[in-house]
Amino acid sequence: MEIESKFLVLDEADIQNLETLSQLGDYSLSEGTVQVIEDIFLDTTKMVLMSEGYFLRLRKETGKKGQWLTIKSLGGFEAGVHKREEYVSFLPEEGSVLECPDIKIRNRIFELSSGFDLIPVMKLKQKRLVRQVKLGETQVAELSLDRVSLKSETKEKLYSELEIELKAEGTLQDLQAITEYLLENYNLGENPFSKFERAIFFKNNFPEKTLLNFRERAFCMQLEDQENVYGKQARILLSLDKGLNTSELSLFLKVPESEIETLRSGFEKERLAVFPFSSEINASGEFHFQAGHCAPDKNGENISFEKGWTLETLFELYGVNKTRAEKIRDNTLILFDGLFPYHRLGKEEREMLSFAALLQDIGTSVSPEEKFKMGKEILLTHPLKGLKLHELRMLALIMELQSPGISVKNLSSAFEESHIALPPEIKNKALILASFIRIADLLKKGDLKFLPGRIRQIEGAVEVEIFGQDADKAVKRAEKRSELWEYLFGTKLLFTPGKETNEAEIINKKVEESGEAKGKEESKKENKGLKFVVRPENSMAMVAQKVFSQQFARMLAHEKGTRKGEDIEELHDMRVSIRRMRAAAKVFEAYLDSKKLGPHLKGLKSTLGALGDVRDLDVFREKAEGYLKKLPPEKEHDLDPLFAVLAEEREKSRKNMLIYLESEKYSSFKKEFSEDLADYEFWALPATTKKHDALPHRIRDVLPSILYARFADISAYSEWVEGPHVYVERLHRLRIAAKGLRYTLEFFGEVLGKEVEPMIEEFKALQNHLGDLHDAVLAIDLLDNYLQTGEWGLSEGRKNFGEKGIPKGLKGVEAYRVYREEELQTLLDTFPEAWAKVQSEEFRQRIGNAINNMYKAATSS
Repeated sequence: MEIESKFLVLDEADIQNLETLSQLGDYSLSEGTVQVIEDIFLDTTKMVLMSEGYFLRLRKETGKKGQWLTIKSLGGFEAGVHKREEYVSFLPEEGSVLECPDIKIRNRIFELSSGFDLIPVMKLKQKRLVRQVKLGETQVAELSLDRVSLKSETKEKLYSELEIELKAEGTLQDLQAITEYLLENYNLGENPFSKFERAIFFKNNFPEKTLLNFRERAFCMQLEDQENVYGKQARILLSLDKGLNTSELSLFLKVPESEIETLRSGFEKERLAVFPFSSEINASGEFHFQAGHCAPDKNGENISFEKGWTLETLFELYGVNKTRAEKIRDNTLILFDGLFPYHRLGKEEREMLSFAALLQDIGTSVSPEEKFKMGKEILLTHPLKGLKLHELRMLALIMELQSPGISVKNLSSAFEESHIALPPEIKNKALILASFIRIADLLKKGDLKFLPGRIRQIEGAVEVEIFGQDADKAVKRAEKRSELWEYLFGTKLLFTPGKETNEAEIINKKVEESGEAKGKEESKKENKGLKFVVRPENSMAMVAQKVFSQQFARMLAHEKGTRKGEDIEELHDMRVSIRRMRAAAKVFEAYLDSKKLGPHLKGLKSTLGALGDVRDLDVFREKAEGYLKKLPPEKEHDLDPLFAVLAEEREKSRKNMLIYLESEKYSSFKKEFSEDLADYEFWALPATTKKHDALPHRIRDVLPSILYARFADISAYSEWVEGPHVYVERLHRLRIAAKGLRYTLEFFGEVLGKEVEPMIEEFKALQNHLGDLHDAVLAIDLLDNYLQTGEWGLSEGRKNFGEKGIPKGLKGVEAYRVYREEELQTLLDTFPEAWAKVQSEEFRQRIGNAINNMYKAATSS
């Protein structure tokens, strides 16, 4: 966060006085350092970064190697103070900005630009005198006196500017005191704009006061060429921004004056929120973008996925019905071509629509109920080979917009919840393309189809004929599906059943894809295991009884310490024992009577829930205290306000926990479980069928398949966590799956041999990594909510507090939140290394060796 005051220096005499000044009231000034600087501002050809509210600057100082890369937010001027988001990194060589060594900043550039090429859009030069501002021995700010030169082909502008930028130890009170002194003693003018913004004024001859601000203007310019309702609204706003009055604009654009007035009134109240896709790009935590999976060209730009998937492999992997996919594609493209006079989109958009239609059902095999959500995730994690970054995201957004729950009324919330970073032009196009697939999708069954040439413009509407045996029924469904298209283009689609002629043939472009395959998504097992003596000939039910008995005894052994509350590890150990019993229930579930075991599992779940809140608070505090130990002694009380809330919350949770532990419900559970544990056969399933067919139930017979199944549970995540985007919730589910195999190895360690011990440690390392990652995500959410409300609990969504400033007295808590954000980023970036260790072919071979050890033990016994 950059916080500063900026002034225009109006008199040359003041410039000279400021250059030699040694005091600013109570504040002293260091000797000055002169810098000769050239700033190059980068953006895409259509100013995508500006449309998202940011600018990117490369700063080169004469005589110095390398350059500084900075991303700043636009605007941010309020009550005389500039507050902006700011990300800064040093580039040791003059290479591409996408080669920035700071991963966080590099990913931020990808997010903002969506992979579009960045080009120089403006330059300025300045001679800067830099001086440090101190109060006693504390540096509170930095003073910069700048002589700025702006040039274009036909004109030049020189002006002088004074900046006072707060440093880490400075406060807003310091900035106010310095500002008041300067205004009282020098002829200075308030400067509400950054140098970049002033350069934009200069280059484009914009007046300083207009209807639109910088972001709004760039946003509307992204849309002004598009032929739908949002393109029209953008053209109206840009025209009003240029000073056209309502009557002139009505004649020029052929729009009723009332419509213009309504838009202007709505815009003055809601600003860009009048457009549904105006939400700002903020890290949602839903997907982690890994820029390393994209392949830049030799200049470091033009990002594409050269190692991506083909349509053929995606069809095969997810069992897409080729015939049905081609039918949707054909009908969609006929509709696209027939309605071209309205949308005016080109070949690139037609190709994206073809991909989107072919892949429309790709999520069905994973989850029919949430096929569009799963389809979006598949496309983001399995990029089509050759697609550019913005095309990949556009494809995923088209998929998401197919959801039947999305309507004209909730478009704004749908875009806000999508978390797909794209410029407004691409979002608008994605919405248009989605409207075609929504209609064409209803024709994927039977012989229903559209035909080229049978889409006709009639007075005030477009007539679309549907051909096929059930055309009459399809007509009614099509009318409902056309709501989005009609809203976007303000034209009614009239569907009618048609009579097919021999001359009319459906477009039938062949694709490369074929085959069927199952797509899997499994979430399994949590909790820890325990080593104990078992033999290959033992039954699974018998081993289960040993696990439950030992862990139940440990649970009871730690109950007293948990009640007492003096050692937090007592509660932790009690909780671990419960988790291991729940894990055992998963491992052994095929061999136990679920009806008899079920009530006991409910008791374990209730007990775990009663202990959970207290333990979570203990873990949170432990990590926070560990963070404080890394800070200088003077910051040891930075988290005191947070700790006070934690203590109060823990006391409440502990009271609830004790109420449960002293309840009749918990007492009955312990008694009944203890009695049933005495005889494992009570809840063991029979070892034969009613016809006396033998059922495999001994370790030597069933463990190999269990181990490989547990390993498959983990390997199945490779398709979700190895792509350019990683869904964070997937990593949490992967951790649970990893626990499943680790516990299985621990339960049967005696029969598998010493070879499993290092494997268990490797899985512990992966679990710890993923556990720390999950803890960081929750901690950030908890801290965000605390900073927002002063209360403890999870917020409804992750928030960005950067532009709102830090609540009074909570700067230390905000710093801790930033620390956890950085920890999360590090964990995400180092995850591939931890993942690779358990996904190698060698690891599978080690499982095979362990199984062989069991067979040897069985033979020798």
